[in-house]
Amino acid sequence: MEHDSANNKLQAEVSRIDRWIRYVATHAWVRSGIFVIAFLETTISPLLPELVVAAVLSYRKDISWKVLSIISALGSATGAAMLYIVGKYLYVTHKIFFDNWIGTTLGGYTESLFAHNTFVSLFLAAFTPLPDRIFAFLSGVFVLSFPVVVIAFFFGRLIRVGIVAYFSYYFGSSARRYILKHTKRVTIIVVILIVLYILLKTQGIL
Repeated sequence: MEHDSANNKLQAEVSRIDRWIRYVATHAWVRSGIFVIAFLETTISPLLPELVVAAVLSYRKDISWKVLSIISALGSATGAAMLYIVGKYLYVTHKIFFDNWIGTTLGGYTESLFAHNTFVSLFLAAFTPLPDRIFAFLSGVFVLSFPVVVIAFFFGRLIRVGIVAYFSYYFGSSARRYILKHTKRVTIIVVILIVLYILLKTQGIL
């Protein structure tokens, strides 16, 4: 009974999101809208841009899935760049606070992990549906290479959105609904893989 109730709630939520995205897909500003959604997702919003791209492409076959993937990646990279700048500025102006908050041991360990695996860490953050805004912010706090941060976010998000966009473009609503339904499960699997990677990396196995 509880399982059926949960499925009904999920279907209702999927339908609600579907109606909203269908509205977005029918307007000329859909491309700029994708950019804004991707930018906001990296900074403050929980709405995943690939879900919007997937739905838009299931309704609009006149828009290139490659173009929307690139636009989404540019929006995410721009958001990451802004968080990097904010993180760097706040650390410089409030260094004592950050040192006390992060702590010498944790800060040194985290900074070392980022410094030795900058591209991989940020690429994985952008590729997975994790709160990548934390990674972008900390990359500014630790003053990592700005070009590497932006490039890692761009390609990580480009591949992630590109995969979803491709299947949505060619398989339509069935792919869209499958993606909406299984995003949470895929996220959990990816989180486990990332944690495993970090553990193996810190132990010198990889």
